[in-house]
Amino acid sequence: MFLVILGYYEVLNTYRDPLALSRFSQFRYLHISKGEIIQNLNETHEFQVCFVLKGSLCLFRDHIESMPLMAMQNEFFFISSLHQCKIKAMDEVQLVIHACNIVAPYLHSRTIEYLQDISIEEVKPVEVLPIYPLMRSYLDLLVDYMKNGTEIPDLHRAKEYELFSLFKICYKKNEIASIFRDALSNDLQFFVSVMTHYKACRTAKELAVLCGYNDTVFTQLFKKNFHGDTPYQWLQKQTSYEIEFKLKKSTLPIKQIMLDYHFKTFSHFTTYCKRNIGATPNEIRKKGEESRDTPPLETYSVSAND
Repeated sequence: MFLVILGYYEVLNTYRDPLALSRFSQFRYLHISKGEIIQNLNETHEFQVCFVLKGSLCLFRDHIESMPLMAMQNEFFFISSLHQCKIKAMDEVQLVIHACNIVAPYLHSRTIEYLQDISIEEVKPVEVLPIYPLMRSYLDLLVDYMKNGTEIPDLHRAKEYELFSLFKICYKKNEIASIFRDALSNDLQFFVSVMTHYKACRTAKELAVLCGYNDTVFTQLFKKNFHGDTPYQWLQKQTSYEIEFKLKKSTLPIKQIMLDYHFKTFSHFTTYCKRNIGATPNEIRKKGEESRDTPPLETYSVSAND
């Protein structure tokens, strides 16, 4: 069962790629009225490329009110998962966002790896870049797909691949490095390492070894980069998120999900789900079936106050 990954959604929701739960991405479209404020556009700690198709907005990184940045029509900016971002619409704004995990297939393979030979010390930060005509044509068509409610996962991946290919076509390498400068830091490389290896690990110690650290250093770096969580806490959350997702959205038998996550008995699996997700496996599966039977809302724009 696939998620609708080309569409309009509230900013707080997280949608994961059903084919690889450690790698998720989403296109969003926001229509923000003049004067409206989004207190933290990056509340879910994502990597966001934000394209202003109409209007202008004022943005404040990490709530530093004294240093606002203006992004005008046909400009785009990048927000790292390490930063918060408050925005205020100076007039009516139409905003397209590509939001993702750093190991979402194409941000990493088409952009970050492309820039690996560049030293972060040599890169001057650039806050906004223009949206060139070829990129604008791509974005306009993308919005049409979203308005149409397109639900084709292969199309999502194709449009994502096209987006990060267009960066290499439309912009010089130093421009790409400047706008994505935050994604070249050592902290981000640690994040990439964790997200690349965690699926193969059952314990925090195993994850530390695969990432190349001893337990003490790994825990310190982990808490710095994962918003205060210890490796154990974070792994527990990831396991719970993935189990809930598979129970709600996939057609895998419950027993298969139980075995995939190394639970020996259904009683143990039920206890885990009740403690960490708040319902039994059967109840979670039923909620997922009920939500799929619910018709989608007719609206397709997202207000900042929704």
